[in-house]
Amino acid sequence: MILPPIPTPFDREGRLDAEAFRQLAEALEPLVDGFLIYGSNGEGVHLTPEERARGLRALKPRKPFLVGLMEETLPQAERALLEAQEAGAMALLATPPRYYHASLGQGLVAYYQALAERMPVFLYHVPQNTKVDLPLAAVESLAQHPRILGIKDSSGDLSRLAFYQAHLRDFRVFTGHAPTFLGALALGAEGGILAAANLAPRAYRALVEAFRSGQLAKAQALQKGLFPLGNLLSQGGVPLLKQALRHLGLPAGYPRPPYPTESPLWPRFLPVLDRLKEEGWIL
Repeated sequence: MILPPIPTPFDREGRLDAEAFRQLAEALEPLVDGFLIYGSNGEGVHLTPEERARGLRALKPRKPFLVGLMEETLPQAERALLEAQEAGAMALLATPPRYYHASLGQGLVAYYQALAERMPVFLYHVPQNTKVDLPLAAVESLAQHPRILGIKDSSGDLSRLAFYQAHLRDFRVFTGHAPTFLGALALGAEGGILAAANLAPRAYRALVEAFRSGQLAKAQALQKGLFPLGNLLSQGGVPLLKQALRHLGLPAGYPRPPYPTESPLWPRFLPVLDRLKEEGWIL
C-alpha cells in the first residue's frame, strides 16, 4: 500500500487554504491507496484545533485514511481524536509525547493504550523530528493490544524493521523512509507512507508490485532510480515538497511562517524531478 502524507496548503500569509486542500487530495487520490492527513509533511504540529477541524471537513476521501496526532497529553489529544472519529479515519497515527519524555516512564505505554480504547491506533516513530526514540520494548508491549494495529517507522533503521518482523506477529508495518523502501519491503513492511509518493505515486506502487510478484531486478532498478528523489526530500522536508508540487501546478501552498517558501536543495532536486517526469513517473 502507498499512502502519501498529504501536505496541508497555506497561503503566503500562513492562512489555511481549505479549498486548495480539497483540490490537492482529489488530484492525488486516484493514484494512491489512501492518505495520511496531518502527518509530519502535513504540518500537523502547526495547526490550531479549529484549523484541524476545518481541514478535515473540507476533505471527503473515498479511500482509507489515517489522521496524525502529535499532542503531548491525553486531554490535548481528546478533541483531535473525536474529530478523526467523526471524519471516518481508519486509525490515528500518534507520535509519543516528547517534551518531557525523560520523565514519562510507563506513561508512554499508558498513553497509547488510552488512545486505543477510543479508536484504532498506529504508532509513529519519527526520531528525526521528535528527537525521541520509541523503545522497542514498548513497541513489543503495545503490539499486544488488539486496537494498536501497527507502526509507521520513518527512522530508516532497517534493524528495527527486522525486529518487528521477527517478534511482532500480525503487526502492520509501514515505512516512512523512501531511501530504504525496498529494504523495508524485504523486511516485511506492508507499504510506505512516503513524502515522495505525493510526487511519484505510480513509481512507488510499481515498486511494490514488482517486489510482490518476485521481479526483484525490476524492483531494484526502480529503487535505484527513485533514490535521489526520496533522499533529497528526506533532507529538504516540507519546503522542498511543497515547492515541487507547486512547480507541477498542484495547489500545495506554502509552509507556514517562519519556514521558508523555497528550499536551497531545489537546484539539485529539479533535475531529478524532470528526469522522473520524462520517464512517466511523476503524477
